[in-house]
Amino acid sequence: MTGSAYRAVFFTLGSNPDLARHLFLFRTRLFIDELGWPLPVQDGVERDQFDTSNAIYCVLFEADRIVGCFRAISCDLPYLGKTIFPHLATARSYPSSPHNLEISRFGITSSHQSASARLYSLMLRLALDREADSLVAIADLSHERLLNRMGLATIRYGHPAIVGYREDGAWILAVAGEIPIPRELSPRFRDLLHLTEHMDIVDETPVFRRQRLSA
Repeated sequence: MTGSAYRAVFFTLGSNPDLARHLFLFRTRLFIDELGWPLPVQDGVERDQFDTSNAIYCVLFEADRIVGCFRAISCDLPYLGKTIFPHLATARSYPSSPHNLEISRFGITSSHQSASARLYSLMLRLALDREADSLVAIADLSHERLLNRMGLATIRYGHPAIVGYREDGAWILAVAGEIPIPRELSPRFRDLLHLTEHMDIVDETPVFRRQRLSA
């Protein structure tokens, strides 16, 4: 490990099925047990119809413990926002191009919130390497505000709406939109990338076009 207590792994279901099982268990603990999201459970783990061989996963570790994750799907394929939440795109259509990536199941444990910016940094590295025009997501309003505070522009596809209810009955307010990826990076964008500059990043997909990247 180089210069950080954290490391990241990019992989697919085919490249690392064992890690995928650990990820789905982690998602159960994070999104259902900790956050109370009303998500489907399959064979005791949180997994949905978009967890296919086409998805790219990122797992953030501290030592040997998973503390954060996200999923990326090319927008020329079926993806969560366009399929499940089409009603959120009232002002602008969801993209259907491989030049856009949807980010979903993005989260980090409450005990490691200080590392959340690193997970955003990894997300941006993925976008830049894939030469994505934008990152698409369904996000609650706190995530949108955090992105703006970090200096990332966001574009809404429509107005916020209730997309579900937590186990405690509290409603989940979310908005569909995207983060445009600029061709000329701003200083604040570069600051985010700098957070993972010395992180140990292992790639088991063609995402970085080489087996191992230490940025």
